[in-house]
Amino acid sequence: MKLFYKLVVLVLVFNLYACKDKKNTIKPIEISKNVSSDLELDHFNIWVKQPEKAKNKLREIGFTAVPDSLSAVHIGQGTSGRYFRFLNSYLEFIFVYDQNELEQNNEKNKDLDFTKRANFNKNGASPFSLALKVKGYYIEKIPFKKVAYHQDWMDEHMNIYAAKNSNIELKEPSIFVVYPEMEFERFETLSDLKNIPEEHAIWRTFYKHPNGAKKITKIEITSDNLNTNTATIKAVNEIENLTVKKGKEHLMKLYFDNNFQGKSFDLRPDLPLIIYL
Repeated sequence: MKLFYKLVVLVLVFNLYACKDKKNTIKPIEISKNVSSDLELDHFNIWVKQPEKAKNKLREIGFTAVPDSLSAVHIGQGTSGRYFRFLNSYLEFIFVYDQNELEQNNEKNKDLDFTKRANFNKNGASPFSLALKVKGYYIEKIPFKKVAYHQDWMDEHMNIYAAKNSNIELKEPSIFVVYPEMEFERFETLSDLKNIPEEHAIWRTFYKHPNGAKKITKIEITSDNLNTNTATIKAVNEIENLTVKKGKEHLMKLYFDNNFQGKSFDLRPDLPLIIYL
């Protein structure tokens, strides 16, 4: 707790003496502390139509992207991603890589929402996805109706569990739970990146961002016409420093390091994203 209060004081002091350009500075934020006993955020996605443009928008403000050559293609799903790694999570710009494969996967998995989310610009669906993890991988602790999903590239006998509601309530972010082998490895500090094996040492560079961003400390998502009383939204809103609520538009506010630098970058209209450093 002492460390927390010291951090808050630092934020207040910094903002008093920050640069005078009001367009690039904001007031200190309140840090939410709601905690769920079973669910945590693993990573999050934003569906995009122009992945290179989306990636470059973040690079322009000082983020380091994982090279395309090292970015995953989701074989059998028809999608791929462009990635940004942080010490405690990662952002994926997900996009359609193969339209035919996407549609074939939808025929096999009609309870999933891939085709609907991919058409977010036409049907008004939320372009956001939240990948959760459940402590101990106790599936029975997932507090909403779910459907199992498996692809050949996943570990044998392991499934992703997607919220059934994500295929119905399109104003909600798409919600799914990953299995332990898929969970993102977190690091406390940049120095802890030395724990990445030497044969994969190149990955250490993708956590180091010229703008100084290290950890995601808060995510706030808004959506128009959102029903906040569904089991999925109630469950998500119990996760530490993650909030989904009604708003005027689909928008994600992404906070790094408790907004220590006092800077903000509004990436609209290119991306439904505001970043706070």
